[in-house]
This record gives sequence, structure tokens and C-alpha cells, in this order.
Amino acid sequence: MDNEKTVLSWQASIINKSEAKLRRKLTEVEKEFIASRGGFIALEAIENTVEPLEGKELEKYLNSELNEK
Repeated sequence: MDNEKTVLSWQASIINKSEAKLRRKLTEVEKEFIASRGGFIALEAIENTVEPLEGKELEKYLNSELNEK
């Protein structure tokens, strides 16, 4: 079973929700945080975390791996 379309759609949905909440386009780092995950459990965890966050808390989460690299 090929899940690529489902994963891409799910990633796009999370990106769109995040952009709507932040009222701006995501940075490449923020998009990569979401797009680098392809597993259903990981995407569900990101979606569940993004849902209640707003503003600076959401930005902090989406950039949480920035200093890890």
C-alpha cells in the first residue's frame, strides 16, 4: 500500500493550519519540521500538538529542532 499521497496531504494540512494560526507563511525550517515526518504516528503527534498552540508557543514548537542540528 502506497501512503505517499496521504502523507503529503496530511503534511500540507498541518502546514496550512499552522500558517492560518500564525497569519503568515511558515519559514523553510518550520515547513521542514513538518515535512521531515512521514509516519502516521509522528504526523498525528504534530497535528495534536499544533492544534491548541497559538502565536509564540506555536513558533517555538515548529522551531524546536533548530538548535539540535
